[in-house]
Amino acid sequence: VEVVILQQPMSVCVPPNHEVTLRVQAIGTGALKYQWFDKQQTEVCGTEPELTVSLQRSGKYICRVMIYFARFFLSVPYREPHIVIHPISQTVKPGETFTLKCTALGKPAPAYQWYRNGRILPKQTTETLRVRLFYTVGSYLCAVSNNLEESWSEAAEIEIGKNHQRLFMASFSSLSLAFRKHSFPATDKVALLIGNLNYNHHPGLMAPTMDVHELANLLQQLGFRVVSLLDLTLQEMQAAIDKFLQLLDRGVYAVFYYAGHGYEHSGRNYLVAIDAPRPYRTENCVCVQRVMHSMQERKAQLNVILLDTCRKW
Repeated sequence: VEVVILQQPMSVCVPPNHEVTLRVQAIGTGALKYQWFDKQQTEVCGTEPELTVSLQRSGKYICRVMIYFARFFLSVPYREPHIVIHPISQTVKPGETFTLKCTALGKPAPAYQWYRNGRILPKQTTETLRVRLFYTVGSYLCAVSNNLEESWSEAAEIEIGKNHQRLFMASFSSLSLAFRKHSFPATDKVALLIGNLNYNHHPGLMAPTMDVHELANLLQQLGFRVVSLLDLTLQEMQAAIDKFLQLLDRGVYAVFYYAGHGYEHSGRNYLVAIDAPRPYRTENCVCVQRVMHSMQERKAQLNVILLDTCRKW
């Protein structure tokens, strides 16, 4: 007797005690008979094209249609990917190993792909991501997809502990002492400070407001004219930088500071505006190298760029 299977059930993920329906569709030259088997048991558990079960553990079922065997995992009513466990933000030490986890249900079973700061992480295609390197702090996302739809997890922020963040302000204090110790002939001293913390599509940050405030006070003590701005869109960041560049000329001391989300791509560093989409791309951000080049073109006496953001040299 010839039997042709027209519809095979699909491998999926299913939560415990969730009622699901397994289905096989077949045609043949004679009357078809169905026999369902649980691989962990020997007795027949169904004799129809459809079998409804509710399980407390993972399992594999086999349906025999006449002389044809179809093997598959449980089916589930979900269709598009549905994320049930999102990665969690963490504070780590330099060099410390951290683990992120993302779990999704779907029909067919979803595939996973991890991203860091909007960039794909090659070969990171499982539920669990383990990372150990200093420069891997940043914003992590996991994309889950099947042939119906793609979904994105919530972002997990991996940050360095407060003790290590204090190193930045200590370094700048050393710079301020150098300014006081030596006499630098300056025609003007200007500074632009930008802090982005309330993002539209990314996790918020807490430190930029205080860091911008403290740095502004230090610079004002050194005689700088300071412009401090918070939560700028891409258009607003570009406009603020353009105005800042117009103040630069020969003999001027210039300081540009940014605190917020950022990342490195192809050897260039990018600053993320608050309206950047998720995941963000280079066109949604401000390129640090372009800002540096524009400052150098103005031939100021001193150019200083300070970045308090996730990045890699």
